[in-house]
Amino acid sequence: MDFKGRRENFFLGVQMPLANAKLDLSKKEVIAQLPERKAPYWKILEYCRHIGIQKSTGKPIYWLARVRRSDHGYTQQRLAIARDYNGWQVGHEEALTLAKDWFESPAVQNIASPSYPVGATRNLRYENNSFGFTVGDALRDYVEWKRIAATRSHFETNLSLINHHIIPRLGDLKASAVNSRIVTEFCRDILETPPKRGNRQQGPRCKIEDLDPEALRKRKKTANTLVGILRLALRMAWENGEIDSDRVWRCFRRLPNADAPRHVFLTRRQCRALIEECRPDLHKLVKAALYSGCRVSELARMKVCDVGAGVFGVYVRPSKNGRARFVVLSQEGMSFFLRLSATRDGEDLLFRMNSGKAWSGNHKHLFKAAVLAARLPDHFVFHGLRHTYASQLVQSGTPLAVVAAQLGHANTDTVSRTYGHLCCESIEAHVERGFASLDEEPRLDVDGLEALRERLSLGEAPLPAPTGWPRSNFALAGFVGPKQ
Repeated sequence: MDFKGRRENFFLGVQMPLANAKLDLSKKEVIAQLPERKAPYWKILEYCRHIGIQKSTGKPIYWLARVRRSDHGYTQQRLAIARDYNGWQVGHEEALTLAKDWFESPAVQNIASPSYPVGATRNLRYENNSFGFTVGDALRDYVEWKRIAATRSHFETNLSLINHHIIPRLGDLKASAVNSRIVTEFCRDILETPPKRGNRQQGPRCKIEDLDPEALRKRKKTANTLVGILRLALRMAWENGEIDSDRVWRCFRRLPNADAPRHVFLTRRQCRALIEECRPDLHKLVKAALYSGCRVSELARMKVCDVGAGVFGVYVRPSKNGRARFVVLSQEGMSFFLRLSATRDGEDLLFRMNSGKAWSGNHKHLFKAAVLAARLPDHFVFHGLRHTYASQLVQSGTPLAVVAAQLGHANTDTVSRTYGHLCCESIEAHVERGFASLDEEPRLDVDGLEALRERLSLGEAPLPAPTGWPRSNFALAGFVGPKQ
């Protein structure tokens, strides 16, 4: 079945035979309650390795195993009878053994894709095989600190970056040997290596000179994140007495011009077009994001009792930065949230899918379909609604401190860098007041001025292409060391 057919079946409510990591096939009562159907029920053991149950009408229940092939198709095998007319024959543990034996058979190994664990990695993939204190050892102490100090999402993201980028390149290097030349080569390697997307194979290296400005900016942003991790890890090692010189962590420098102003956001007309293309449950989620500027993860965790909790707005539970906040709403937005929460239990989730399940990353393909149907830019994602919210606040003259508080930022720095270019009207008023006319009788092209204003208000005026080339040698923001 092609993608279009899958999407149509999803919207019609047809259950697709997809693998589910949470389906507990180890319990006989769970299997007994599964409806009979032609398609098997699958449980993910590891990505690309599944165990399943086939429960067809009038037939015995069979255990199945399935692998994902390197050509992206699937091969499955019937393992044993789970239950027939005489009762249960083979249990879950025996089926797992049979499945693993089949996975490891030479015939399957020759065609199967590599498997990898379900869920995020929680441990550093490094063992010290050399003498002396290494960068990998410093990162081990850093990871253990972050495990207790950072939010879960921040910890998992940083650990993934460390395991993929830093450990293979610098893990076995002695910490005391780190210098500016090594930092320069490390950054060059990161910039010229294409990004890793999921489990897909990476493309070939590309020289810095051949990267387009936006690709270079994104690679710089990744490099800066890695530099920040290394700097803090080695500084902790210095503070713990593992290395003698602070030169090791002071030699790290961030790359400049890694941040770019946000240019992709929706006008109100585009927002309405998008909402019209959303199915009912996604319709509510999209509207809530446009009214509040909340992340999708924040909306997914929001409860009925959070509406009107102490302010004319909503309470947002701790998420990415570990801080809770209140978001003040407009009258239209407050009315929307009150309608959703009316006559419902306070501990119930405010937003759920049509099936009753909580939103958990399963909004992405639905939102993509709505974006395409509304004829919006195909790269526009759900997080763009947050940028749309912030952009419209800034364009209306809202102080940046207020915008930062609504978004949950600690200060106005991020808001200023990201949305400061949108403060055009207030800047224009200051410029207009600051200059007297050069002509005794100034001649104004009123029609041209009004036409330009209209194009700007609709977001149709051309924007300068962002550049990734540096204006200075180093960017030291955020790297303030102790005074000498």
